[in-house]
Amino acid sequence: MDVSVEIALRNVTVYPDRARVSGLGGCELAVGRHRLIVPNLPLTMDTNSIRVRGSGTAKVRLLGVEVTRQFFEESPAEAVRTLEAQIEEVQDSLRVLEDQKAGWQAHGTYLDGIRQATAEFAKGLSRGKTTVAEQQQVIAFLQEQDEAMRSAVRQLEQEQRVFMRRLQKLQQELKQIRSAKPPQQYQAQIEVEVLSDGRFQPEVSYVVNQAGWQPLYDIRLLPENGRYALEINYLAQVTQRSGQAWSQVNLAVSTARPALNQRLPEITPWFIREYQPPQPRQRVRAAQPVPAMAKMEMMAVDAAPEPEAAAEPFVAETVTADVQSEGTAVTFRAPGQINIPNDGSPHKTTLQQIRLEPKLDYLTIPKYSDAVFRRATVGYAESGPLLPGSASLFVGEEYIGQTQIKFTAQGDELELLLGVEDRITVERKLARRDVDKKLLRDQRQLRYGYTVELKNLLTTKAQVVVKDHIPVSRHEQIKVKLEDVRPQPTEQTDLNLIEWQLGLAGGAEEIVRYEYTVEHPRNLNVVGLLD
Repeated sequence: MDVSVEIALRNVTVYPDRARVSGLGGCELAVGRHRLIVPNLPLTMDTNSIRVRGSGTAKVRLLGVEVTRQFFEESPAEAVRTLEAQIEEVQDSLRVLEDQKAGWQAHGTYLDGIRQATAEFAKGLSRGKTTVAEQQQVIAFLQEQDEAMRSAVRQLEQEQRVFMRRLQKLQQELKQIRSAKPPQQYQAQIEVEVLSDGRFQPEVSYVVNQAGWQPLYDIRLLPENGRYALEINYLAQVTQRSGQAWSQVNLAVSTARPALNQRLPEITPWFIREYQPPQPRQRVRAAQPVPAMAKMEMMAVDAAPEPEAAAEPFVAETVTADVQSEGTAVTFRAPGQINIPNDGSPHKTTLQQIRLEPKLDYLTIPKYSDAVFRRATVGYAESGPLLPGSASLFVGEEYIGQTQIKFTAQGDELELLLGVEDRITVERKLARRDVDKKLLRDQRQLRYGYTVELKNLLTTKAQVVVKDHIPVSRHEQIKVKLEDVRPQPTEQTDLNLIEWQLGLAGGAEEIVRYEYTVEHPRNLNVVGLLD
């Protein structure tokens, strides 16, 4: 015996590229073998993922489950059925208006026939069978009827335009949500054996595609009692076009990525060989120096502590999700029940609200920009990782831009750039450029000198990191040497990247000076020295 069971969705767990949904139904069963029919399952369902269990007062044995296609004369989706009914209603109204318009047009044809009989009226007037007054009455009748006909046609055309606009709107909405395929869905057929009468509640779960979530962040730098706190609002943006509306469901999002766990990558042999230089070309152009370009997308805030704001009577609390660690993944369970329509529109829910104490300093690369940027560095100690995603940056209530967050696990360091600080200025100048031609052994020596002037116009001390570099030789006969550096750099790498960490008191100035020499044979053409 076939028993139809409607399943109401209860729980949804969304992964980055799919979702697992489960729903509960109910039916009364008598002793014997039955087949439970669960209709209206979406075509985006992975048919291999369906699982069934259940409970109730009836004693039931689950024998098996099979998924088949279900075809319809009309689309089964409630929203689609409603739109189709509305479209039919509008089309009926348009046909009524068209019939009325045709009636008035036929009336106009009749009036034209009367007009064409004016010769007969003239003969009747000449023979005395009619009078001029009667002729005037006929003309007045024709004018009155003609005006009524034209007015009615204009009114009907206006009503038609209104219905046509509504029809186009409904058709566009229907096109968006109706599949291009013939109306069909999946249905599950559950074979059961009932050992005692009673009520049975089957629970059906399955995986659907065309659903997923991505992380979003609101990161806010807040002054607190003369110090700063970094507040991170971790949000999930959920979208779905699975074919089912998720109404009043318990929503959870998971960092697990099921698609990556299906197959282990194969490892192949790793070969090395002797280097074979490329064959020389007949014509080789000398490499042209490429001007270095850099762009720092960073924001800054005032280092001075802001006075505490007056206490508000009540500050609304942000409801966050419960965090559960499950093996290698983390699941965030949103509070309450949530509605997510089947239209691909984004739905945002807050997962975590994290407050951290950052280390703040300023960063500048004066060779490429005369701006000084605020940098916040913080150790991330939360159990749930920060997934790669877009972050909106705020300083207090002021929005200052967007950045990208990299994957950050527990124990990693998170670095953020928070805007330009105009009250710390920097200027880099070329102070010296000499060519020494008096060296022996036919060598040529070039000497360059630079100054970097910094001014702290803030009232508080600022820790400023200055980064610069000098050339790196890629030829054994070209020697580059850093000389006469004041103050000494905090760090210099093998690739001649130089960094100074300077503590500038409020209103103080600092000048960084350095020189470097480039020595090479006179007959050697050196490129890349342009600053």
